[in-house]
Amino acid sequence: MIRNFTLQMNSKPRLLIVDGNPFIAGILVENLKSDFAISVANTGPEAVRLLTQENRYDCVLTELNLPFVNGLELTKLIRNNRFLCNIPVLVLSSATDSETRIQCLNNGVDDFASKPFNPLEIRAKLHALLRRAVAPVYESAYSQPDSARLLPDIKSFWQQKTRVLSMIRRSDPVKQSA
Repeated sequence: MIRNFTLQMNSKPRLLIVDGNPFIAGILVENLKSDFAISVANTGPEAVRLLTQENRYDCVLTELNLPFVNGLELTKLIRNNRFLCNIPVLVLSSATDSETRIQCLNNGVDDFASKPFNPLEIRAKLHALLRRAVAPVYESAYSQPDSARLLPDIKSFWQQKTRVLSMIRRSDPVKQSA
């Protein structure tokens, strides 16, 4: 099924919130829903699934201490993926030491907010990140017509599948009949 991802001028930027605490996620959703179309993931693997499927996000707001895949690992995954690398990432954390903030910033995090936080400050930081984004997802991914945008994705999808199948075929021993 092909979905139409055309972003209308009046559409809200898409935000992925990743936080294992439903109370914190609820506060963020309530305070940001007027400005953003929001999806929530409670774990790192759930966030990875949402990011790597057909979902397109303009910004990611993640907790640093997540089970299985933490916020720093999630940021590294985003930065190392050519389709996701331009998505701004804001990290929330209760860590107060500057070493943690420096480590996050050196590993691709765009901004850092300490807990407890002011939801209005988080909103302002997200808008600032979207303004400063080099190639915002909501502009670059949606700037081409649907047909021009879908064909390269389909082509790269089948090229990748063909490479994997050819590697599998080469590694299978040739069975000889007697």
